[in-house]
Amino acid sequence: MAHGFRASPVSKTAFRNPCRSADPLPSQSLGNRRSGRSTREKEAAVLPFHPCMHQQAHHRVARLHLPVAAKCNTRCGYCEREISSTATSVVAPGLSATLLSPSQALVKTREFLGRWGKSSVVGIAGPGEPLANGETLETLTLIRREYPAIALCVCTNGLNLPDHCGELQELGVRHLTVTINGFEPGVVARIQPTVSKDGRVYLGTRAAEVLIENQKAGLQAAVESGMVVKVNCVVVPEINGAHVVSTAQKVSDLGAHVLNLVPLIPRGLFKNLSKPDDRYMARLRCLCSRFIPVFRHCKQCRADAEGIPGKEGPG
Repeated sequence: MAHGFRASPVSKTAFRNPCRSADPLPSQSLGNRRSGRSTREKEAAVLPFHPCMHQQAHHRVARLHLPVAAKCNTRCGYCEREISSTATSVVAPGLSATLLSPSQALVKTREFLGRWGKSSVVGIAGPGEPLANGETLETLTLIRREYPAIALCVCTNGLNLPDHCGELQELGVRHLTVTINGFEPGVVARIQPTVSKDGRVYLGTRAAEVLIENQKAGLQAAVESGMVVKVNCVVVPEINGAHVVSTAQKVSDLGAHVLNLVPLIPRGLFKNLSKPDDRYMARLRCLCSRFIPVFRHCKQCRADAEGIPGKEGPG
C-alpha cells in the first residue's frame, strides 16, 4: 500500500504565497540582479532551441533517444530499467522496447532525420547510464562522421562525466543533461545508495560522496568546455524535498544553465512512495527560478523516445 503524501518539507508559509501567474518566473532571478537581466532574458540568451531545454522549442522540435546504453553504474531508488517490447505503453526513463547496436543506431538516425529534418536533436539517455557504456561514444562518433552539423546531446548521472567530458567536446556534443538529486551525502545516499566507479563498488554515504564529487567536477568541466548544461533533479518529497531549492542554487553557482525538476514516478525501490502533486511541484519550480531558469514541460521520456515530446508514441 502506498504511503500517504506527507506534509511538505518546504515551509507552509511558502505555500501560502503561490506564484501569481500560470508560468511563474519572477521578474529577476537572485543570481542575475547585479546585471539587471531577468530570468526570461537569461533563458533567451543562453538556452539553445532544444525541446528539453527551451520552453518554446518543446512543442516544435523533434528529438530522438537512441537506446544503446544498457549498463548502469548507480543504483537509484526511483529507477526500474527494462528492455522489453511488451512495455511500450509505459512512459518513464529507463524503459526501451529494444536495445540498438551503434550501427543500428546510425540507421535509426538516418530514418529519423529523413522524417523530422536536420534541425532535430539526436541524443542518448539510456536505458542505463550512457557514460558507463562504450557504445555511447561509438554511436556518437558514427553519427558525427555522417552528420557534422546535427545537434547531439547526452543525459548522464555525472559519475563518469569528468572522465569523458573531453571526448564529448571533441564529438561536438553541445547539449548535456546531468541528473543531480542533491549535495548532502546523507540525503543522496537514500536515493542512490550504490555506485560503481573504477572497478570499486561504494555503498551508502561514501557512495553519495563519490557521486557528488564527480558530478560537481563534471558539471564545471562541461560548462567550461562550452556545453549548455541542464540539471535534472528527481523530486522525492519525503527524502530530498527540503533540499531542492538549495540544490538549485548550488547548480547555478556551478554554472548550469537550466534546471528541470522531475516529479518522482513511483517505481523500483520507491514504488510505495507517493508522487508529488502539481501544486507542490509548481511551488518548488517557482522557488528555484529565483536562482536559475526552470524548464517546465518535461514529459519524463523513455530511452527510445522519438518525435516531438508528448505527441509521439513510444519507441
